[in-house]
Amino acid sequence: MEFTGERVIPGQADADLLNEHRARYWFARRHASGKTVLDAACGTGYGSALLAETAQSVVGVDIAHDAVEYARRHFHSPKIRYAQADCLALPFPSGRFDLVVAFEIIEHLENPEAFLAELRRVLRPSGLLILSTPNRLYYTDDRGEINPFHQREFSYPEFEEILRPLFAHRAILLENHVAGLAVTAPGARPDFAAAPAGGIFQEETSASSVEAERRGAHFFVALCSAQPLDPIEPLLYLPSLGNILREREIYIRRLLEEPLRQLLEERTRWAQQLNQQLAEKDSYVLQLQADYNQKIEWAQSLERDLEKARADFDQLRREFEERTAWALRLDAELQARSEDLQLLFGSRWYRLGKKLKLSPVPPSDHGAAESGSR
Repeated sequence: MEFTGERVIPGQADADLLNEHRARYWFARRHASGKTVLDAACGTGYGSALLAETAQSVVGVDIAHDAVEYARRHFHSPKIRYAQADCLALPFPSGRFDLVVAFEIIEHLENPEAFLAELRRVLRPSGLLILSTPNRLYYTDDRGEINPFHQREFSYPEFEEILRPLFAHRAILLENHVAGLAVTAPGARPDFAAAPAGGIFQEETSASSVEAERRGAHFFVALCSAQPLDPIEPLLYLPSLGNILREREIYIRRLLEEPLRQLLEERTRWAQQLNQQLAEKDSYVLQLQADYNQKIEWAQSLERDLEKARADFDQLRREFEERTAWALRLDAELQARSEDLQLLFGSRWYRLGKKLKLSPVPPSDHGAAESGSR
């Protein structure tokens, strides 16, 4: 199974979260001695196994198939039977169990009243129900932690109100983390419950109101029965999961490292996207550069063609000017020859010679010669 942050899996959940749940089972364990016990919403089964150490028998039920299979593999015992079942429709006869525990489940249900009624049904008239839930005022209102798995959360008065119709006798205890320091020999397993006077020292603090204690509690643990409750002894749970301060520091470091890791992954993806976009832009720029070079070559070729055309035009213009000058010279010479001929044709000697047919007559003067002969 994979730890999602909601269902506790030993070895995967952080120490504080696991200890919160184990403390409740240690509290219920004192009421399970020799009893038939139902562990409703047993999850991965570590709590059922703890109850079975003193109980006559334990039935652990959970709606999740993978959780039940995990419990069977990791926390099996001749005194435990696991079953997949809906806690709103338990497959047991009425009055089946002496003790029913239901930890951190009621806040997950849309109809908690029906859930409590079903637990009341399978509980013997003299039996005891122990259930827990986080304090809405502490986790949600004060800390702003919105749990997407929760359907309905409770304050102390709201928890008391929903329990009252089904259970005439109730006691709601407060579960809190408390700071403490232990002075023991290395490897020792001290029994603080049997410690002599002074073995456990509690320093006096300024008294706070009951209302303030209820409002600031982390969790509520309720004991409910149709019969009057016996005096309830408090529980101080000292986890055996190593140095809790060190575990908390490791957990906090992980909490700090995870956003950094996510930020690094996000920036890496962003950089990769930029590199891809840059590569696309580079390809586009190279294409533009190739197109530009092609256009430059075309323009240079066009410029060369234009220069050649200009040179050809200048050559034609010069030839035209030369031909024009030559034509003008020819025209001037023709004009001069024409004038010379007119002078010649008009001279008395030419007319006399033409008449006597002593001189040659050019073709241009034949018409004039014939007119003269007539």
